[in-house]
Amino acid sequence: MRQQAIDFRELLERVLPLEHLPAGDRLHVQRALQSGLSREVEAAALMALEALEDQGALRRLSSTLDGRGQVLRYQPGDSFEIITLELPGPVESDGVLWYARTSLPTKAPADLHQVRRLMRLDDVGMLADPRSSRALQALHDQLGLAGLELLGCGEVRLYPLPESADENVVGPLDQSLAAEVLAHPGQLLYCADLGRSPRLGPHTLLSGVRALACVAVTSSEGVALGVLEVRCEQPMPFNAEGLARVGLLADFCGTVLERAARLEKLVFVDASTGVYNRSYFELQARNEMARAQRESASMALCIVDIDDFKSFNTSFGYEAGNAVLTQVAQSLQRGVRPFDTVARWGGEEFAVLLTSPVEEHDVLSISERLRAAVERLPLAVEGLDGRTHSVRVTVSIGVAMFPEHGETAQEMWRAANQALWLAKRPPKNNVVFYRR
Repeated sequence: MRQQAIDFRELLERVLPLEHLPAGDRLHVQRALQSGLSREVEAAALMALEALEDQGALRRLSSTLDGRGQVLRYQPGDSFEIITLELPGPVESDGVLWYARTSLPTKAPADLHQVRRLMRLDDVGMLADPRSSRALQALHDQLGLAGLELLGCGEVRLYPLPESADENVVGPLDQSLAAEVLAHPGQLLYCADLGRSPRLGPHTLLSGVRALACVAVTSSEGVALGVLEVRCEQPMPFNAEGLARVGLLADFCGTVLERAARLEKLVFVDASTGVYNRSYFELQARNEMARAQRESASMALCIVDIDDFKSFNTSFGYEAGNAVLTQVAQSLQRGVRPFDTVARWGGEEFAVLLTSPVEEHDVLSISERLRAAVERLPLAVEGLDGRTHSVRVTVSIGVAMFPEHGETAQEMWRAANQALWLAKRPPKNNVVFYRR
């Protein structure tokens, strides 16, 4: 019989009798093919094979496992063709096994009580602020319980991207290993006994962890969103089906993070400029002021106003004005620290929260950097005449410090607004601090 090597896309599009699949499985296959991601296509093909076997449309002839990997053979019910799949085995490095996720079982038997908590992950209350430490802690708490129920052991932790700026947050067991996992989202890392791994052995003495499983959490489009880590106090806790459940937990986490990102964009992001909106600013201002008060530290509020903005709308039209708003907003976003907040307050005004701890001389340096960056922006807008015009934009900035200039968000805003009024005196393009 003549042999022909084909890829998983061709297997789905030309060989498998997909008409026998349930409608939901066919839709899953179509989405995987449309994504164009090889990992998604391969996973969909393996899922389809098992589903078709369940439907009786395929018959499994044999399944063998050796040091090189797993070999599966199927035969369609109405054909003499034989479909042979060669799935690679794990690759070992420094006592760590790297599994291709597609080589793990697509079906991992579980009782109802094992998945009940997993099904509740999507109900975690993250609407108040999807990226807040409180929302992340709620997700961690649910993950820990879901991990115990689904996996039967271990401490489960999720480390989303971008990494938290909170120094009190404990990171992955091994940062460099987590970075490798992120770089290979189709792989699952498993060290059954850290004591036998030259690379991870020292962590056993420091943390008491004896086994580790680690996998990238990805979006539906294959974009890395974070790392899921399972730590166990006993060695050799997982077989292949257990590792498949770890992968399942990572997939659920991806769904939750993706949902939170959609909610964040819908509720808290200004559609015109891409920075946060006033609702998010008001929420974040209260949170950051409370944190600064707990830590007896200082923070700052900067109100940034585009000078003579109405002239852009008058001279070039509203579309040109919107383009100026967007580019100024993005310039401000690039000029602050990752844990600071830039929000559009309304009209041509932006609010910038510089989180604690930050001293007045640092705030002055950051504010001047923001002002100068906007002044240097190479702006080109299309006018009402259809021609492209080079324009110059400047901003005036009023600054208030917490707690010196106010103990509430309203007091801080009032103080910064008074400073802004002074900054906008001709020739404008100034940074002014509030003074009592």
